[in-house]
Amino acid sequence: MVKSIPPVHQDFISPVELEEVLPGHPRYRIQQGRIEMARLEGRGEHRTVVYVPLCNFACRIRREVRYTDGVQDELLFELEGSTAAGPLPSARVRSSEFAAMHWPVREWGARAIVTPGHGVKDHLRAAIQHLSTPEQATVYAHTGWVRQGGDWVYLHAGGGIGPEGSVEGLEVDLPPELSGFALPQPPTGEAEPEAHRRLLAMLEAGPRRVTWPLLLYALGAPINHPLGSLYVAGLTGARKTSLALLVQALWGHTAPHPPTNWEGTANALEALAFAAKDALLLIDDYAPTGHEGKQKELQGKAARILRNQGNATGRARMRSDGRMQPDRAPRGSLLVTGEDLPPGHSVRARCLILELTPGEVNLEALTRLQNQAAGFPLALAAWVRWLAGRLEGVRQQVRLRTGELRSCYPAAHGRTTDALARLQAVWEIVRAYWLEVGVISPAEAERFTREVEAVLHEVGEAQQGYQSDMNPVERFIPLVLGLLSSGRAHLGNRHDAQTPPAEPERWGWQARADGWVPQGPLVGWVDAQGIYLEPTAAYAALNRLAAESGEPLPTPRTLWKRLGERGVIRSQQRGGRVRYGVGVRIQGTTRDVVQIPGGVLAKTPNSPNMGQNTVLDDTKDVGRKPAVGSSVCPNGEGEVGAYEVEL
Repeated sequence: MVKSIPPVHQDFISPVELEEVLPGHPRYRIQQGRIEMARLEGRGEHRTVVYVPLCNFACRIRREVRYTDGVQDELLFELEGSTAAGPLPSARVRSSEFAAMHWPVREWGARAIVTPGHGVKDHLRAAIQHLSTPEQATVYAHTGWVRQGGDWVYLHAGGGIGPEGSVEGLEVDLPPELSGFALPQPPTGEAEPEAHRRLLAMLEAGPRRVTWPLLLYALGAPINHPLGSLYVAGLTGARKTSLALLVQALWGHTAPHPPTNWEGTANALEALAFAAKDALLLIDDYAPTGHEGKQKELQGKAARILRNQGNATGRARMRSDGRMQPDRAPRGSLLVTGEDLPPGHSVRARCLILELTPGEVNLEALTRLQNQAAGFPLALAAWVRWLAGRLEGVRQQVRLRTGELRSCYPAAHGRTTDALARLQAVWEIVRAYWLEVGVISPAEAERFTREVEAVLHEVGEAQQGYQSDMNPVERFIPLVLGLLSSGRAHLGNRHDAQTPPAEPERWGWQARADGWVPQGPLVGWVDAQGIYLEPTAAYAALNRLAAESGEPLPTPRTLWKRLGERGVIRSQQRGGRVRYGVGVRIQGTTRDVVQIPGGVLAKTPNSPNMGQNTVLDDTKDVGRKPAVGSSVCPNGEGEVGAYEVEL
């Protein structure tokens, strides 16, 4: 933060020898509270020096500041100034805009007057530089780990913490939303385990399937960047934000409101996720309401932020000169709350979803913890001090152990497997620390380990339902049947264009006094062996319906490929390739269609299991791919044994 600076007086003139126009007459000087420039008058031995004012104020560059966000540096000048009437506020000016001399009015208003005249601004700029002997300083615009000498130091709004505790002389200037992210001096002695025992009481505030992942995700934030977010969902009144604020309080944010929410612009949220390096950032209240345009705007914003977090990438930008800007990817851990879940199968796969229902939060415990939240930063300060002395080893251990534990958490999507395995790897590091400093006993460590494993398996099982809701393969058959039952499209008789198919009401036909009448456009045909969709017309109608329900379908090529790989539609080997459009005679003419075998429709539409489908002649059974991480755990069938963490 910019500090107040004492007024500038005449005696601060640099001791550095200035360029002189005549001996004893410097080119620039400060006199009567203003900067003056020497001017020669007369000729020969009659030459004299006259000083003319360049402005009505005195100022100098107090510090040259290297302002760094960890990716890009910018040079800033910190200036102090005064007029005859008194001091001026300190000003911070980019070096790139210093020479233009537009900043005095911007920073000091109408009181700062630059004398008119040709070349005056150039001389004033030069005079300020001549009269200054600036100090050199570095200001960090982010939290998280940086190297200082040979040690790792964790930056926060109040400075830094290294292996020996607080580090003096560090300056951190964070965005206003993160200004509360300040940590105290790490506790020592018995105060250290006591701070973590109070933190451990957070588990009692809600169901363990929510509180354990919350705590481990937060404590894992200073270790490394997780490729995914933690998403706490629940109806209004479920106390999801109150619970999320407890873990956010670890970073010193004890305000009754979250640091940010989804009302912010996508660029602003992206900038905060970039600045909150190696820290937890709570983005509150994802709740699409209002008209369709607002909903789509919010959905697009959420998809962008959550994808960036999961992919560790940012939005590419260019400079005004055509060069590329550095990528500003999220560098911390995102904790999101919302009444609804974001749409998109791949977006949800990048979130570990925890659902709260009203009444599950222990209000008595929550109130007690809220009253103690001001002490939570002590626990985090001690944790990062411990990590600072062994950060490379811990990071490597979490990375390797996550890979080993993947087989213990098989899931339909590999990102769920990775997220759960990482949380257990983090727990093993936390457990080693808690045992070392005396937070828990060995018996408690064993009990907590069993509890953590059980909770993570429960959370993993719940992810399947959240993701299948948005899986285009799982949605396809319900969309087809919904399209036909709503009268938005119909299927014709494969063998006879003049008569409706069997069970016409099932295939988009309506009974009237004069017979059966088709509803909506023709999107395909049907017979006893299955459905034959006309690819273009069927995709257009299905995608319109899918988009209205909140999640459009992927491109036709991707959709047919996924359906074929799962056995929902027929595939053929043609020209050495697997093709998902098959040639079928429709009403006497051979057409390329997308065929849904009759066996698929006979099964539950929401979860088609194609393992028993009959494979027709000239088709290739692609079959289902095995679930990611389907092998047994390293230490036995379905169990994870004790693991010694090497630090």
